Amino acid sequence: MTATTTPVRPLTGLLGHLRGERRAIAATIALVVVSQVCLGAISVLLAAAVGHAVVLHSAPPGWFWALLAGLVVLRAVLTWGEMDASHALAFRVLARLRMALFDRYAVALPTRRRENVGRAASTAMSDTERLEFFYAHTVAQLVAAAVNALLGVVVLAVVEPVLALVTLTGLALVLSTVPLGRRRLEALGGEVVEATGALSDRVVDVLGGLREVLGYGIHGPVRRQIRETGAAAARAAGRLETTHRVLAGAREAAVTLVGVGVLVGVIGRDVAAEQVAALVVLALATVAPVADAAATCARLPALRAAAARVGEELARPAALTRDTPVAALPEGPLGLTMGEVGFGYDDRRVLDGFDLSIAPGEHVGLRGASGAGKSTVVALASRLWDPDTGTIALSDSDSGQVAISAVDDADLRAALATVEQDGALFSGTVREAVAAPSTTDAEIEDLLARLGLAGTVTPGSHIGEGGLRLSGGQRARLRLARAVLHRPRILILDEPTADLDEASARLVTDLLGTVPATMLVVSHRHQTLAAMDRVVDIVPSEPSADPANPRRARNDAGHAARKG
Repeated sequence: MTATTTPVRPLTGLLGHLRGERRAIAATIALVVVSQVCLGAISVLLAAAVGHAVVLHSAPPGWFWALLAGLVVLRAVLTWGEMDASHALAFRVLARLRMALFDRYAVALPTRRRENVGRAASTAMSDTERLEFFYAHTVAQLVAAAVNALLGVVVLAVVEPVLALVTLTGLALVLSTVPLGRRRLEALGGEVVEATGALSDRVVDVLGGLREVLGYGIHGPVRRQIRETGAAAARAAGRLETTHRVLAGAREAAVTLVGVGVLVGVIGRDVAAEQVAALVVLALATVAPVADAAATCARLPALRAAAARVGEELARPAALTRDTPVAALPEGPLGLTMGEVGFGYDDRRVLDGFDLSIAPGEHVGLRGASGAGKSTVVALASRLWDPDTGTIALSDSDSGQVAISAVDDADLRAALATVEQDGALFSGTVREAVAAPSTTDAEIEDLLARLGLAGTVTPGSHIGEGGLRLSGGQRARLRLARAVLHRPRILILDEPTADLDEASARLVTDLLGTVPATMLVVSHRHQTLAAMDRVVDIVPSEPSADPANPRRARNDAGHAARKG
């Protein structure tokens, strides 16, 4: 979807995500319309007062000044209300668009390609900021200009039809500048959005890997790439701004012609001299807001490009599908069963006919060479992805089963916890990073002590962004603590002791032995696997010698289980 093929739809297509703000948008539009009309009336009345004083050498009557003062006060109140309402609306629009993106990312990321999320982050941060001004301010401006123009032409038609015709001609000239250079504006607007988006993508990417950038001494090439990307964005923005200035000159010329046309129009007409100034100002007050609206319309291509990016992100396909009807989780301990599971990344097959059965309360280890599919099993068992083929189910002690895809996501996440090897910790204190809502500091301190972190980490310790103030081993143990404190019924661990020394690994292994949850532990470490009830070996998927039964031949060779 691009701005050149869909001139309006990207902007209107997002309105469905702003349903809750429709009344606020309508109220803001009403405030801006009344405020704009009020401003025009004040301008005309002031011009009339000047004409009256210059021509008749006398001041207007008292009622005139009372009316003018009332309009000035009303305009001040409306301006205050408009600013307050539009700014509040802008923040709510921004929040709704970002929450809509977050909700979509929650079901669409991570994709099986494990793509870089720099574009997603820049869209959520940069493009939504462009759009919140449009929905909170620009729409109201466009409507107000249209209403003001209609009222102005009607008044002029009643007072002096010829001047109304002159004003309509001026409005036509102003509006004729909107399609001028439209294709160029759309192309440049899209180029600016893409260039600034690429710059944001790159910066987000670099900040995420800043330690590697510095550690490998590649900050020079990175700086050069960012500088070149920024220069490209600046060049595109410069060409766009030049085009806007040329069109602005055309609009100003059209407004000037209206003023001249009105003056010419009153010559020879039966128009009182003291009314000339008011009529000229009325015509200009009718056309000028439309000129501003035309300038706004000239900037819509960039907004449409931003809306298209947001729309594309909101249209990301869900990584998971939900079975219906929704099934309830069994009570008590849960088991996990994977039957004939197949899964691949693009054209690379990782699992083909994989079988795994874990009884409720059982602790099972999973080992295999790099690339064999261990992390894929973790992702599938955690339901970050759905398998291409086969089934994954949760079971109870009576062998009753429910498909994992039929369980409500909130219920599933309350019952199942996963600790990935490279999982994230959020910035804040240890308490904020690991505690469940009902967790006490005493429970946190006890768990930290059992993991060998007492004395170095406390519930109030600040861990920094992503846990940067901690060592790799401390982060690994805090990720485990977070999962344990949420008391899951199934706990899935990917290399929980890989970053630990022998003593720390022993503490983790001892802790796992006391956790009542059903457990699947991926590890290369003999000490960790030895503590499991049994161990399952997994080998990389490869072509089978038995074309009639490729899955079973591989399963018999590579997925044998034994006691740990």
